[in-house]
Amino acid sequence: MTPTGDVDSLRERMADLCAGAVDPLEVTAGLEAEGINDDAAKGYGHPDVFALAEDLYARTPRRPPQPETSEAPWRVTPWRHLLRGVLFGLPGLCYIGGAPVLNNPGTGVLLVFSLLLSWALSQGTAYLGYVRLGSGERAAASSVLRYGLGTGLLLVVPVTVGAGILLGAGPMATALCAGFGCYLLAATVVQVNGAEVWLLPALAPGVVAVLIQRNGAAVWGAWAVTLAATLALAVVCTRGAGRPTVTRRDGAAIWRTWGRPAVSRRDVAAALPFAFFGLLTGGLLTFTLLCARAGRPVPSGTTTSAVLSLSLSMGGAEWILYSYRRRVYDLLRAHTGIAEFTRAARLALASALVRYLASLLALVGVAAVVAGLPASAVTVRTLGGFVALGCAFFLALVLQACGRVHVVLVAHSCALAAETAAAITVPDVPPGTVQLAAAGALLTFLTAYAGRVLARATSHR
Repeated sequence: MTPTGDVDSLRERMADLCAGAVDPLEVTAGLEAEGINDDAAKGYGHPDVFALAEDLYARTPRRPPQPETSEAPWRVTPWRHLLRGVLFGLPGLCYIGGAPVLNNPGTGVLLVFSLLLSWALSQGTAYLGYVRLGSGERAAASSVLRYGLGTGLLLVVPVTVGAGILLGAGPMATALCAGFGCYLLAATVVQVNGAEVWLLPALAPGVVAVLIQRNGAAVWGAWAVTLAATLALAVVCTRGAGRPTVTRRDGAAIWRTWGRPAVSRRDVAAALPFAFFGLLTGGLLTFTLLCARAGRPVPSGTTTSAVLSLSLSMGGAEWILYSYRRRVYDLLRAHTGIAEFTRAARLALASALVRYLASLLALVGVAAVVAGLPASAVTVRTLGGFVALGCAFFLALVLQACGRVHVVLVAHSCALAAETAAAITVPDVPPGTVQLAAAGALLTFLTAYAGRVLARATSHR
């Protein structure tokens, strides 16, 4: 048998090793493990085992073994995402019952102030809770969520009451604003724990009362029941909370010492960007509301329909976000070339944005028909501003999920600062026009930035 024949036979015997090897050295190691050394390599017509390994490596096409299949971490649960969208919108019915006490500029400012404070605290608390849950520490997640709820209530209630006194909002309006802030905090704790399905029966008393009677003492009582039920549900969801203890043995004695607190300074520092994100998002969303309270020309029916549509769309946004991240997860496993992955990742992002835009436009269209909004330039301009703002929020959520929250904060800050400056310096320009311009610029920047950074594989690790 010739040396060439010997090499071919050896290549067939070592086919799996050679096809999956990353370099000839791996083949060399495999040959030596089979007992083929330099002397044996000479029998195959090569001076040493390294030359033989290089020959076998060159003769064998690359066929790396398929990686073990693993379940994608981004599970899409349509009913849960859509339910969250409904839960975002239903509390807005509370304003119908409270409309009679929200009829002066001071109460409007107080309402926005309470909402912004609650949004910021709830976003920071949710971040810390999700971090604990992602690490498999359910008891620690319950601790941090209960801690965040307690801290939030101790801040929101007295601060809202103090602001209500300064603004002359009156006891009923102050109670409404403080109660709504407390509801947001408690509902956030429930949703992070995955118990949002129980929020529907908790909301039922307030929602049913508004639909039947719209306002009155019975409606106020029903919403008080809703708030109490939501707070009780949040406490039940975090019943596994407790400050951890560490046990150490010293000879015959056993000492129990406190473990680390539920929330450390490092946790607070890590949560601040997400709390700030909630604050800025709320500021952009309520810009036209504040302008209306300041006496600027804002079509209230159009604004209400747009805000309601945007709130409901957040459920679909979460669904599309999860689908997008799962799609990119599959692309990372399917593509080995950087250029191919870049094109596919940008296409996936564009598809996700278009799907969210379509869902938001559908909701806005339904809301406009139901509310009987006039087909005027003001209506189109106002709705267009909120649609652009919704698309910008969606991209911000995607970027935040991929660890790019700081750039989002800068962009949101610039947009809110531009709106504020325009409202002060050019008061004759309608707020809807200002919002459309600022939201359009924000959307343009975030689209360009997301298209660049999210096309990198490192952004999805």
